[in-house]
Amino acid sequence: MRVSRMTMREEQMKKYRSGRWIGFRPAAKSYTGERYTGRKRQRGPVLRVWRLRWLTLLGLVLAGLCAGVCSLMLAPGTYGQAMFDSYFAHPAILALNLVPPVLLVLFLWFLFKRAWLAALLGCGAVTALSAANYFKIMFRDDPLTAADLNLAAEGLNMAEHYVSAVGREVLIAVGVLAAAVLILAVVCRARPARTWKGRLVGGVLSFALLVGMIWLFCVGGPYTKDAWNKWTENGEEINQWSATQVYLSKGFVYPFLHSLPDAIEQKPEGYKKTDAETLLAQYPDVSIPDGQKVSIVSIMLEGFNDLTQFADIELREDKKSPYKPYHDLEKISYTGRLVTNIFAAGTVDTERGHVTGMTDFGNLRHNIWSYARYFSDQGYITNGSHPSNDWFYNRKNINDYLGFDDYYFLENHYAEINDGEIAKDDVLMPEIYKLLERDLATGNPVFSFNVTYQNHGPYPIGWLRYGEFVPKGVYSEDTYYILNNYLGGLEKTGQQLVKLKKKLDALEEPVVLMVYGDHNPWLGDGNSVYEELGVNFDLDTQEGFENYYATRYLIWANDAAKEALGFDFVGEGPDLSPAFLMAHFFDLCSWQGPTLTQMTTPLLNDGLTVASSHGVYLYQGKMTDTLPEELATEWRRYTDLCYYLRNDMKFTN
Repeated sequence: MRVSRMTMREEQMKKYRSGRWIGFRPAAKSYTGERYTGRKRQRGPVLRVWRLRWLTLLGLVLAGLCAGVCSLMLAPGTYGQAMFDSYFAHPAILALNLVPPVLLVLFLWFLFKRAWLAALLGCGAVTALSAANYFKIMFRDDPLTAADLNLAAEGLNMAEHYVSAVGREVLIAVGVLAAAVLILAVVCRARPARTWKGRLVGGVLSFALLVGMIWLFCVGGPYTKDAWNKWTENGEEINQWSATQVYLSKGFVYPFLHSLPDAIEQKPEGYKKTDAETLLAQYPDVSIPDGQKVSIVSIMLEGFNDLTQFADIELREDKKSPYKPYHDLEKISYTGRLVTNIFAAGTVDTERGHVTGMTDFGNLRHNIWSYARYFSDQGYITNGSHPSNDWFYNRKNINDYLGFDDYYFLENHYAEINDGEIAKDDVLMPEIYKLLERDLATGNPVFSFNVTYQNHGPYPIGWLRYGEFVPKGVYSEDTYYILNNYLGGLEKTGQQLVKLKKKLDALEEPVVLMVYGDHNPWLGDGNSVYEELGVNFDLDTQEGFENYYATRYLIWANDAAKEALGFDFVGEGPDLSPAFLMAHFFDLCSWQGPTLTQMTTPLLNDGLTVASSHGVYLYQGKMTDTLPEELATEWRRYTDLCYYLRNDMKFTN
């Protein structure tokens, strides 16, 4: 009986496919010895291990798991082996950190058809982000979040200044990644499916599982709160008030995914745009009274804090305290503690809280309201200086979004007057005065907002930049160098502040000087210097919390300003959030000010002086994580208005 050509073809394809699925592919031609015979293969089919799909699938799963484990190894940063070990006592932490990398590489396999490429891209991304988190915790005690990806380019520019050594953990993670890619490229080379339809089904399924898992447990799904607050609760090795430690206690992949919503600002619960517009109509901006438009010079000092508040530093007997110039200025000023949200890093959180008056100012990618805009509306010239790069924290763009008329950076001003170098305070502060004098000559008051660079860590080890304040033999060698170099820089800053104050005192125009530190300084990896000094950083206590986050602020006024405002600006003020400093200043001046200030003042008067981004408040001098019901209305009006001013209010420039 004659068999049709189509039937024979179908039979051949059936046998071919069947053989390929189990790893065998019959050859159409064969060789005998070294001579080609042209006959059908006489021996059994050749085994081609790299074509085994189940083996490739297994290899990809193992590669994803290895990337996840390496991420967990890097996650603790400087917090030690005990933290890494704790992950394995919590199944939810393991699942939420290991499963996403596996699903990611499987999706990429279906997308690109190459196992080694899927591992390189998927596991490579996990490893790179984990390493970035590792270094960020090591040098700044600050984890990597999704919002930080907006500053990725800046991180690359700054990396050489902070990554002085690559630890064993990073080398292991990179080695595991390289080995996984190599093995998959040589041994596991099967395609994910025989047809594009199979690839489509597999790709959609793996992607759906990945996105579904992220939504369910990380970014607002029904189990997000339970996963974060209950299933992954890992508090034995951490302090509950430390956002950094809470973050790293859950690994890295999972908390990073959990931070995704923070990269896109969420509206306050119950927020209505019309309610905020009603507030603006009921409490319109109130102008500064005639005769009281004093100029304001605000200077945020990099890494500046008075360590003598909480540490007994043993100095050389023949040396004056490096804090003497600053303490002398405090004696004739209005002073207090500024309770920031940051430690050793994140400068812009303090400066932008101060300029916007908002405890949450969003990602700042467009024009928003600020005190600079209010002062500009009052006829002030608004500008300032930061003698470092304009790309650092995207200040060049964001200071424009905040409404400053001009801003002077290394690139557009200080390079020319300081031989291309970042200016220290002995150049910066005289220049601040020179620019102020120029602007005052126009007859307009001035709001000058400035950020220093001197005292930016890390501080040199192995040599002394300013001389010896702390004698040898008291502390370890590293602490000896770090502490001396830090204190020497502070002394220089204090001396320049005193010189600036003398120049301002001689002016006929009324001027107020406002000075504050952005955060505690970096003092050794793992806070080693603080530990030697015996500083209490127990964040479960109010003393430890304030030691960790608080710096100093002072407000000084020349005689003309004191006379114009009817206040002497001497005494001790309350603990304040950076966002509340300007509102408190307006209250001292008896100014009603803009709408936001009018919404902030009742909070301050009722005793809410600090609202930390870590969910901690100082209410009537006590630390709490819950606001009293009687403040609920005032707090909601404040937060709703802040959201409106940074998202819904339109500005032309």
